[in-house]
Amino acid sequence: MSKQKILAVTGIRSEYDILYPVLCELQQDPFFELKVVVTGAHLSNWHGDTYAKVEADGFEVADRIDYLLMTNRNTQRSKGVGALIVGLTQTVEREQPDIILFVGDREESIACCVVGNYMDVKVAHIGGGDTVYGNADDPIRFACSDLAHIHFTTSQQYADNLLKIGEEPFRICFSGNPALKNISDTVELTQEAVSDYLDFELDKYIVLLKHPLSSSKDESYNQMKVTLDSVEKFVLESGYKVIGIYPNTDPGSYDIVNAIEECESENIKFFKNLPRDIFVNIMRRASALIGNSSMGILEAPFYKIPVVNVGDRQKGRLNAGNVEFVGYDQEIIVSALLKAVENKDYVNFVKGLDCPYGDGSGSKKIVSYLKTMDEGHPWLIKKKLF
Repeated sequence: MSKQKILAVTGIRSEYDILYPVLCELQQDPFFELKVVVTGAHLSNWHGDTYAKVEADGFEVADRIDYLLMTNRNTQRSKGVGALIVGLTQTVEREQPDIILFVGDREESIACCVVGNYMDVKVAHIGGGDTVYGNADDPIRFACSDLAHIHFTTSQQYADNLLKIGEEPFRICFSGNPALKNISDTVELTQEAVSDYLDFELDKYIVLLKHPLSSSKDESYNQMKVTLDSVEKFVLESGYKVIGIYPNTDPGSYDIVNAIEECESENIKFFKNLPRDIFVNIMRRASALIGNSSMGILEAPFYKIPVVNVGDRQKGRLNAGNVEFVGYDQEIIVSALLKAVENKDYVNFVKGLDCPYGDGSGSKKIVSYLKTMDEGHPWLIKKKLF
């Protein structure tokens, strides 16, 4: 039997971390031939040229497709998707994959769905059925849930959601979040080693990671200023330090970066990119996460840490119970942070929560499913409710 050719598409560090354990499993299995398409923020030096990490991880790169338009305007993403569809069409025509594999809800996601459907290639989506709302990515995710031929969901609830919209059961696998394996597999480093790498003395600290929201893009700077001012006040009251991470590439990110560059607190330090082993060890010892990253929803329950989600980004998603949503009010944000790090009952409550996003075996479940797919099913012909 000939090998199954998998073409995986990745465009940003956060989504690559979800995809990485799956790529490792595919690479090690002789049943598959794996190639990777590197796009988007991976090819941006402003975001750390993270394509080099993909190459260093040992995956064969079929193509680099540079579609990212570095503008703060709303035109950025729709124009970028058009360029990506053109480039990916050429790649798929040349590589002739059996399956295109992707994660989530960004430009790569919808481009993979369009190209796969028009070129009669099965499309496998990690992260469908999610109930999040409020950002431009959210309807894209829902569209991908309808357009994909194979679904790997991060929770059982999301698998059930796909059934509700008419997806056939044979297409759906509750895998859990594959990124949890990265946490389990990462070697524990001493706090001294992490501090030395960061050149930032750590004792007790929180992590800050905040992205723009498309529905309030014009408020990105002010929203980040409120968040930073609140964090600075929290630092003064609590004695904690803050490790910050730069935002993604969405419109509004420049405004967030401007606010970051104006921050002069010696107790807050920002980084554009961090190696996975450093980042995982930072999160293991963090007292809390603040911002609006999906990591607070999908991975923080596995780390057993409280999350203060500022604003509407991530609303609607399955909350394990570790995430408190707050508005842009300094007093409320500071109060929520103090609760997250000082309220022992709440901290213990979070430590006792079950993670609804799997146990770290997601990559094995995904590869097992791909390996045992019943070719008798009409994968490319989708049944509709009406």
